[in-house]
Amino acid sequence: MKEFRDRLDDSGNEILFIILEFDNERRLKKFSLNLTTTICGKRFGVARYDCGHGYLHMHRFYRKPYTKELVHKEVSMQTVKELRKEMAQNWETWKKAFLENYGGTI
Repeated sequence: MKEFRDRLDDSGNEILFIILEFDNERRLKKFSLNLTTTICGKRFGVARYDCGHGYLHMHRFYRKPYTKELVHKEVSMQTVKELRKEMAQNWETWKKAFLENYGGTI
């Protein structure tokens, strides 16, 4: 298993946690990409891609109520790269939606 952290902003409040799990032949078995933000010293999940239930899906925690959607992509390093790029490009929009939906309850 390999774990990484990508800081998405200069403050370090926006972090993308990446976990990659490989099989014995070093092929990617499953992964998770977890976008988090820190608000008032507390860390919150904003969005996550993962294969935790045997299939690739996305949790959109920034929605109210939050949604979990099937993602029709293969589990591969190419998919990880694509989703990582998507999250890096959209974190500001997703954080804004999170604050609009949950900011008053934090």
